[in-house]
Amino acid sequence: MIILASKHLAVYCNLLFCFLAGFVSAETVTVTVGTDAILKCSYDAKYYGRLSACWGKGTIPNSGCANEVLKTDGTSVISRLSERYLLMGNLGQGDVSLTIRHAEEQDSGVYGCRVEIPGWFNDQKHHVTLKVNAVPPNPLRIEAREVKERTVTIRWSPVFDGGRPITAYRVDIKNKQSKHKKTDPVSMTDFEIFQKLF
Repeated sequence: MIILASKHLAVYCNLLFCFLAGFVSAETVTVTVGTDAILKCSYDAKYYGRLSACWGKGTIPNSGCANEVLKTDGTSVISRLSERYLLMGNLGQGDVSLTIRHAEEQDSGVYGCRVEIPGWFNDQKHHVTLKVNAVPPNPLRIEAREVKERTVTIRWSPVFDGGRPITAYRVDIKNKQSKHKKTDPVSMTDFEIFQKLF
């Protein structure tokens, strides 16, 4: 009898914890650098009417949004951290999805959406993990400008850097008769034109 009562008590405690924590859902969105990221979040505006909502970077705390990036009163945006953060959905229909314009790698992370539903512990909470991947670079086009007996002058144009500066290139040199190749880093100061001894 005591064992059965303790099992029921554990179930009731778990249900109470879920009730007090509020409804939380999660998903992952993956985009590439320079594209727009849309983090979905919505509520039933027909049932509740227009509600306040906020977006923050990080997990959702007990109240409000951590590291708030945007807040709406249900009719318009009342604050935002940057012009890149937009609500482009129909607020009147409860669409409070966050659009991050021209996503950057540092935008990656967990975002939390909180819709403030009246009453105790009623807020709707939604976590979205954003992954912003660097764009693969275009193939490097190398042009041999001048070939001499022991030197070669080559030239190339910069490729997309994925949002991070390129600090060096690796040059592989292989003699036609050799099975091994020699590798030397080439610094950005030598970027436009450089000479390499064989």
